Amino acid sequence: MKIIDSECAMGLWNLSESSFHQRIPARDGKNLIKAAYRKGIRLFDTAYSYNEADSLLYSAMKEIRAKDFAVVSKIMPVPSLRKKAETSLKRLGIEHFKILLLHWPCSEPLFSESLEELVKLKDEGKTEAIGVSNLPFHMLQESIKRFPLEYHERPLSLLWNKDWEKERMLNIKTIAYSPLGMGLLSGKYRNLEDIPDQRRTLPSLSAQSCHKLFEAIDGDKAKALSWVYSQHPWCVVSGFHHIIELEILSSIYALESSEEEKLTQLADAISDETAYDNIFAHNWRKD
Repeated sequence: MKIIDSECAMGLWNLSESSFHQRIPARDGKNLIKAAYRKGIRLFDTAYSYNEADSLLYSAMKEIRAKDFAVVSKIMPVPSLRKKAETSLKRLGIEHFKILLLHWPCSEPLFSESLEELVKLKDEGKTEAIGVSNLPFHMLQESIKRFPLEYHERPLSLLWNKDWEKERMLNIKTIAYSPLGMGLLSGKYRNLEDIPDQRRTLPSLSAQSCHKLFEAIDGDKAKALSWVYSQHPWCVVSGFHHIIELEILSSIYALESSEEEKLTQLADAISDETAYDNIFAHNWRKD
């Protein structure tokens, strides 16, 4: 399913225990996957650590006898990466991934060893393509020089566009996740003080420019989501909690250039005020 120029994928993070959001009950999660498929979504984003989400996707697709779906998955850079990849394929009931990514960066030599293993898995036909996820720009730039990486999955929203302008110049396709800033731009929160959970500690929210952004968005999540699609990443991954939320996909529109520019300036201001290179307040190695 394409919207404007980008693929639209369903993210399964909130169907697993690894999510900091309230976990969706298994039956509701399975019905949500089916509804997304009927809406036209054929690409699903998961990870080895999402565990239960893999099983729900398998079960949902089996019940509706769907064959034309594809999976993006992520595995941590660990010595057991190959075993975890094979376990994930069995859980999902598929022969190969569309894209397999390293879930997070780590220190050397494990990071390079894990990338080498990814290359082997692609050569063996266990994934169509490989890439990385959540890399800061300096590590991404370095990695694509050394390995045949095709994709980078990263958060991209008006609350987090760190190094986006530099990254889009690289020879790599971007999978943008959390386009509504961990749900903070969903329209539910008009003020930062309304955020009830640990998301209120995200470093970008401490930026002085954040209040201006919330005022500009004014609860209009279609506008916030449309800005991400206006950046033309290869794919946008959206998470959903209720079937009715899928209707937002019909509300996405091409922003006027002046409106896009105004929102980009607000996003850039927040990025400039944020010292971290990762949305979760962590700075990776600089060597």
